[in-house]
Amino acid sequence: MSDKPTVVIIGAGVGGLGCARQFVKNGATKDFNIILLEKGDHFTIGATWQFVWTSRLKMEDTTFPLSKAILPGIDMRTNTTVSKWTPQEKKVALQDGSEISYDHIVLSPGAVSDPTNVPGIENFVNIASMDHVAKQKQDLEELVAKAKTEKVTFCLAISVAPYKCPPSPYELSFLVDEYVRKAGVRDNVRMVLTCPVDYSMPLPSKELVLGLLKEQNIEFINNKELEKVESNLLHFKDGTDPLPFDVLWSIWPIRAPDFIQESGLPINPKGTITVDDKVTNTIAANAAPGAHIIGDACRVPFQQAGIPKAAEFAWKMGISVADAIAGNLHPADRAGQCAAEAGFGKGILVSPDFSDVCNDPENGKPNIGVELIEGDGTVRKVAWCNRYLQEICGDNVKPVVLND
Repeated sequence: MSDKPTVVIIGAGVGGLGCARQFVKNGATKDFNIILLEKGDHFTIGATWQFVWTSRLKMEDTTFPLSKAILPGIDMRTNTTVSKWTPQEKKVALQDGSEISYDHIVLSPGAVSDPTNVPGIENFVNIASMDHVAKQKQDLEELVAKAKTEKVTFCLAISVAPYKCPPSPYELSFLVDEYVRKAGVRDNVRMVLTCPVDYSMPLPSKELVLGLLKEQNIEFINNKELEKVESNLLHFKDGTDPLPFDVLWSIWPIRAPDFIQESGLPINPKGTITVDDKVTNTIAANAAPGAHIIGDACRVPFQQAGIPKAAEFAWKMGISVADAIAGNLHPADRAGQCAAEAGFGKGILVSPDFSDVCNDPENGKPNIGVELIEGDGTVRKVAWCNRYLQEICGDNVKPVVLND
């Protein structure tokens, strides 16, 4: 048995893989036993799913074997499910009955979609679920067929904030608009996007994004918290008239997985764990010694908001944590860039930087850049996906290439 300290990483999504890759890069695999636990054996990039229901990519081309990840020196255990975490004892229990003790743990399990608080929403598409991509394609085909003879309403409802990938509901609304326009039925389709807050993307993007929605005749109805979905009607908590729809897509509420919920640690009102340190993403040391949490299962607060739940930041969090565990603590880099499609080749490039927020919590402010991409929004989106594929797998997997 090695006497080297043990690091356990839970979850091989973007955050967990970013953390593991950084351990390889910083040489820590020589000094630590690093175990990566993942319940599946593939990883996916959610930004590729929209290419499937728009018939630009096959579903099988959106997932990639974890065996292709470039992780020398990492003990990667796929098809391994964590059933219990006891923070004070520094142990994780696995579904097969075994236990792993650790010196450091990096929690990157992602968030669980949980429709419980919005009854009825479970019967409709959750755009943050890979399992619902085929249903999205079916919904649009049926919407177009119906719109050829009658008026119909497509609604995309954001049920909660924050949620995974802030641009996604706006981006998908633009793509559905393009889809029905190309099908020649746009005049018969009312398109609605509802939001539980005033606006759910970084504020500097508001004028551009809402202007594009108006230009495409997509109604944006804000400050509407969902109460329930019943008989093809959206009911809101403010008691206003229900909104009828023919097709509903939504973002379901999310929370941290059960093994975190049941760990005895404080869970914030958003259903996740609030970090103690914004650079190293630690959890309060007296409650969870040696523990760090990154990605969608955590909240990194600033002012009344929090750092968005996005792949860019999960990756950067993973890098900071790996370096901190290896003894190479440095200021946080929380700069990111996201290219969101806006229909017909256009795109919105959002470049948020939350580094100062993390490094100087009392005085730091975010810096948000926003740019309209006129001709190559899709190209930039694909390049973003392929940048992560190359970093994780190198030439071991084929890059994303869309159909003509």
